[in-house]
Amino acid sequence: MKFGIPLCVFCAVSAQLLLPAPALPQTTPTERAAARQVVAEIDALQARIKPAELARRMAAGRDRGRDRLFQRVEELWTTSLRDLSDHIGRNPEVGFQEYHAVDTLTAVLKAHGFSVETGQAGLETAFVGSWDSPAGSDGPTLGVIVEYDALRSTHEAFHGCQHNGQGPVGFASAFAIVEYMKEESLPGRVRVYGTPAEEMGPPPKVAMWQAGVFEAADILVRSHGSDETNRNKAGFGVCCLNINEVRYIFTGRAAHQRSSWFGRNALSAAVQFYSAVDALRPTLRPEASIQGVIPEGGIAPNVVPDRVVVDYYLRYPDEVYLAHIDSMIANAARGAALATGTQVTIEHYGEYRDGITLGTLEELVFAYAEALNAPGINPEPQRPAGYEETGFVTRDIPGVGVSVFTSPAPGHSYARWQDSMKPVGHTGFLLDAKIMSAVLYHFLTDERFRETVKEEHRAMAAWLEQYLTGLRETYGDEIGH
Repeated sequence: MKFGIPLCVFCAVSAQLLLPAPALPQTTPTERAAARQVVAEIDALQARIKPAELARRMAAGRDRGRDRLFQRVEELWTTSLRDLSDHIGRNPEVGFQEYHAVDTLTAVLKAHGFSVETGQAGLETAFVGSWDSPAGSDGPTLGVIVEYDALRSTHEAFHGCQHNGQGPVGFASAFAIVEYMKEESLPGRVRVYGTPAEEMGPPPKVAMWQAGVFEAADILVRSHGSDETNRNKAGFGVCCLNINEVRYIFTGRAAHQRSSWFGRNALSAAVQFYSAVDALRPTLRPEASIQGVIPEGGIAPNVVPDRVVVDYYLRYPDEVYLAHIDSMIANAARGAALATGTQVTIEHYGEYRDGITLGTLEELVFAYAEALNAPGINPEPQRPAGYEETGFVTRDIPGVGVSVFTSPAPGHSYARWQDSMKPVGHTGFLLDAKIMSAVLYHFLTDERFRETVKEEHRAMAAWLEQYLTGLRETYGDEIGH
């Protein structure tokens, strides 16, 4: 099969290329231009593998093995794991401090026959639960990602993203598939990846990916609360735009306010820098999102500050133009330091990048959501979003996120937190677990489907670098290429 330059980050239908762009904030004309030559090839791949048709066929009718899984998932959820979700929900812990949640979750894993290793990638609250089949480990390695961190707030930590449910949901699917593999003497392995601090930087999943924690997995599944049941288009994308997390640390010389001329004011440098960033905004493309705070601004009004920190999240739909934004802002920081006689150190402490979304897995999830009568179904495919927020993992390992309707409330809200412990949340979580178990079941037992997933992932991964090259050529002189 011939592979060319890659798919537009959030576009897969060639017939739409010449039409006005859909009203999606992360879809830009530049992205479409960079993909113009290969959209037909992407369409041809999707047309050949027919993921929606394949998924509907797999989800339809009776399948004794799958139906046994569904029954067992429901038993596990209603007898213990629903209560575990509520318990974590009532005891929220912010990122990197999820000690009680991790102790509880790992104890449950051990009770179900998993060995557990904590402290993954140097992160105290990251863990991997491992189970190897008595029938041998030469079958596929099925990976489940779970999260358990709560959001920060000026009042109290709270599970506004419903991460309290993700561990128990993942456990229900993992435990049911382990029992099925035992009963059927199927070779393979199951890994449960406990990933902390999804809402904080630096992104722990990137650290875990860099440390090789996910390397053994052949597929990864995860769940997340949502205000609708949907699926994403095949392509490249990430939930929250490409992000650079950057600290600009200005250092000067302290002095008393009454002899300030002996000092070098790091706060003055930071204020100039902050103003310079605002002045840059009209020169950057409108899709850019640049937000910052000054978490360290000095010690006392009568002391010239000798250390000030400015913390920015730089976001853009593609990583090529994001690098241009990053360069422009770094120059602004250096200029402010030069103008004030201070120094600046620039620390890139976190990155989020585009991930790969696979039609085979997205359509399978959606077909089961429809078959199980999931609430809040949106029939329109959404832009590609990868299956987890860092993107890097999805470039190496095929996977999918399951998002069934769990609350009508906005994300990151107290109302969504409360809904995670009500029937609306419980119902959605149970469906998430059933759908995740179905994905793992088909990947485990259907070799042809497994190879189709891998083929699609190989193709998309091969196109990604070519896509980035196409972006650089399209931007051209605008970003100095």
